[in-house]
Amino acid sequence: MNAPNLANIERRLEALERANAEKSDRAQANVGPLGLWAFALTTALLQIGHLRVGTSAQSATGIVIGFAFGFGGLVQLIAGVISATQGKQFPAVAFSSYGGFWLSFGVYEALVYSEIVARDNIAEQSILIMWGVLTAALFICSFRSNAALMTLFAFLTILFLLIGASKNPQSEKTQFASAIWGIMTAIIAFYAGFGELVNDTYRSRIVPLGSFESETDAADDADKGSVIPR
Repeated sequence: MNAPNLANIERRLEALERANAEKSDRAQANVGPLGLWAFALTTALLQIGHLRVGTSAQSATGIVIGFAFGFGGLVQLIAGVISATQGKQFPAVAFSSYGGFWLSFGVYEALVYSEIVARDNIAEQSILIMWGVLTAALFICSFRSNAALMTLFAFLTILFLLIGASKNPQSEKTQFASAIWGIMTAIIAFYAGFGELVNDTYRSRIVPLGSFESETDAADDADKGSVIPR
């Protein structure tokens, strides 16, 4: 076989390798920032509604129901399913769980808003405490991610317990404190999503997230595709 033919074959093989690499990169797109921002904005909206900042109680409830179904619920559930197909267990469990939470919350609030069912503060308190326990479990599982995500799950655990404490008996002071804490939690979630998106886009640790990984973990992430970009 002559040299020109060999050169053509090599060029075709290189083009095929590049196409396969690009296809692999597309298949491993990181949906972490999407899920984190869906959670952050919906949480912030709910807590601002509790503060009654610039809006009435009724309009705040209507807006939150819409976001709970669409952005907080459906988008996070999709992010969880995509993470599962990529073999990313922790974000798959976390996003799917909170997507289900927001969808359930939206259904409940819609029923209460439409006066189909009565609000039950004791049942709400029980559910919120259970979600605090679930979030505490996720907090323990976040130890190998980064400081931003660990802080998020720690704040979120406290948030669920605070909101639960404000339900029965109803306490305006505890509700106000939980709303402020919820806004802080949303800010942390937004920062974590922003950091992941920027670092993944520029393939560099531009935004500090507080990595806990060792050199061995970094090598594994490079080989497999990072579950959660540091």
